[in-house]
Formats: sequence, C-alpha cells, structure tokens
Amino acid sequence: MSDFNTQDDYYEEEAQRQTRAKGRRRLPLWPLAVILLLILAVFITLWNPFTPPTQPTVEIIPTVTPALPTVATLPTATPTPKPTPTPSVPTEIGVGIHVKVINTEVDGLRFRWGPGLDTVTKKFVEDGAILKVLDGPEEADGLTWWRLEDPSEEDEDLKIGWAADTWLEPTLPR
Repeated sequence: MSDFNTQDDYYEEEAQRQTRAKGRRRLPLWPLAVILLLILAVFITLWNPFTPPTQPTVEIIPTVTPALPTVATLPTATPTPKPTPTPSVPTEIGVGIHVKVINTEVDGLRFRWGPGLDTVTKKFVEDGAILKVLDGPEEADGLTWWRLEDPSEEDEDLKIGWAADTWLEPTLPR
C-alpha cells in the first residue's frame, strides 16, 4: 500500500482504482456453460447409465430324437440276501476266545510265567485289557489257569503269560 499524506489522497487513489476496475470487461459465462453441456452430452452418449445392459440371446433349436422300440423285460428272481451274522459274546472261556480283565482292584492282574500261585509274576495287566486265550485250562492251587497273549505288549518276553480265570470274562476282540 502506498503512503498517503492526507485522507483526501487516499480517497482519490481509491476512486482511480475503482474506475480502472470498471473499465475491465468481464467474460460472459454462457460460453463456459455451453462447453460444460457439450462435455456432459459426450459423456452420456459414451456411457449411458439410463439404458439397461444388453443380455445375450439364447436360441433354442428343436431336434428330433428317434424313438427306440421298447422291449418287455421278464421278471427275474432276486436272491434273498443272507443276513450278516453279528458276533455274539462267548459265554465260556476257551482257546481262541478273547477275555477281558475285570475286578483286579489296585494292582491289576498278575501275568505269570506258568500256572499256579508259586510262579513268578512277569507283569501286571490293568482292568479292561483284552487278552487272547492260547492254551488251557490247567488246574493249580484251587484255581483254573489260562495261557494268554497280550496283543498290546511290544516286549516279546512279556507278551505271553498265565492268569487265573477268577479275573477274566469272555468278550469280543477289539
């Protein structure tokens, strides 16, 4: 801003500036509006959101299928299926039968080197274990003894042993 000595100088300067501004011509707005309308028309022509997209047409062409002659079939005898036998739990212990260890309390079943209470215990077998009967019975010390196999045992020396039938019951193999 220029320095003015008096207030009159300021008003005179301001009047000259306003006169210069009036002398400038303003651009008319109608050419700008025409250009915007042309751009809008081109946009709508190229991409028209108001028309639905075209769908492909499917033409169905009928074809003739020749009819084959039908042949009457004679009924055939259907064999009656035999029911699959369901294994039943054996009622007595015997060779080839599986047995389950029961009622051994805390220690489990004593698996011995031979029949009788005087023979050395190999290991203890827990309640619920399934064993296979290999041989027997033998009577010793007032008990009936069976030679058994423990299929879950990996050590060959401990796999086969003897046990009294007091703590065994017949069952199905697993």
